[in-house]
Amino acid sequence: MPRTTWPLTAAGIAGIVLAGAAVAPASAAPTTAGWGRPATSDRTDPVEAKRVDSVPTPKLDWYACYGTAECATVQLPLDYDKPTGATTEVAVLRVKARDQKNRIGSLFVNPGGPGGSGTDLALAAPYFLGDDLLDRFDIVGVDPRGIAASENLKCFPSVKDQTKAYAGLNVAFPWTKAEEKAYVDSAKAVGKACSSTGKPLSGAMSTAEVARDMDVLRRAVGDKLLTYLGFSYGTALGQYYANMFPDRVRAIVVDGVLNPDAWVGQGKARNQLQETRLASADGAYKALREILKRCESAGPDACALAAGDPVAAVETVTKRLRKKPLVIEDPDTGETYT
Repeated sequence: MPRTTWPLTAAGIAGIVLAGAAVAPASAAPTTAGWGRPATSDRTDPVEAKRVDSVPTPKLDWYACYGTAECATVQLPLDYDKPTGATTEVAVLRVKARDQKNRIGSLFVNPGGPGGSGTDLALAAPYFLGDDLLDRFDIVGVDPRGIAASENLKCFPSVKDQTKAYAGLNVAFPWTKAEEKAYVDSAKAVGKACSSTGKPLSGAMSTAEVARDMDVLRRAVGDKLLTYLGFSYGTALGQYYANMFPDRVRAIVVDGVLNPDAWVGQGKARNQLQETRLASADGAYKALREILKRCESAGPDACALAAGDPVAAVETVTKRLRKKPLVIEDPDTGETYT
């Protein structure tokens, strides 16, 4: 788990988490009230509670790692409907609170992805979290089942087969028709392999299963309620947990929020590309235009593009690149990017 530097600041997070008043759990276990109005429950559904509570609280065998942290692994149910059945190994890392006497509890973190390493993010906590958090919270990262330091999903019988399947994905962005075809073919090959050779783990890596893992691990670190910080896809995990275990939440902070319904696709939206459902491109375009407008307001001293019309300048460059793409060579690796 390499040390990673995260260019993030969390000035606003400290006060929210310490106060225990972050994002309120979203609608949990929705039912229908009078006049067709949606009703929500602030209690964990008994069926869901039975799934996780049937698992004995794991004893984490912590050991020193990476100079500043403690690591552990734990065997958790592959299928929470079969709590005494097959298991999968999940990796956990914590950076202990510096002021143990005044420690509040644990802060679970997830960087998103999906596929991002929670243990890497926890290890990097001193680089992006404030002293008020580092002093009073153990920062805990969990690598979601199937990835990073947890038991890995194995989609291919050999490295040779994996390399062959991934060949078309080895471009920054598929520009030509040939690259696009190779990219799609490789994506299909990887998907097919992981949904077949990757079983049974690939069929047990849902966000709901990861939320259940987090609830069991919350108990394992001695917390009665969960305190959580998630970025990007990690916001979906936070929302899942709040909906599944609404009475087990102390505080949840989500940054770069995903709409979980758009993420999985509901109804007719299931046939849409995920990027279309999430409207990521629309959001990025709106953000860019807002930045350019603020650039113009700031003036040339603060933003070089403000000497003219920033929006028009970017649109002009974009049109030129569409007509004649620019090929750039990485001076260190010799690789070219279009």
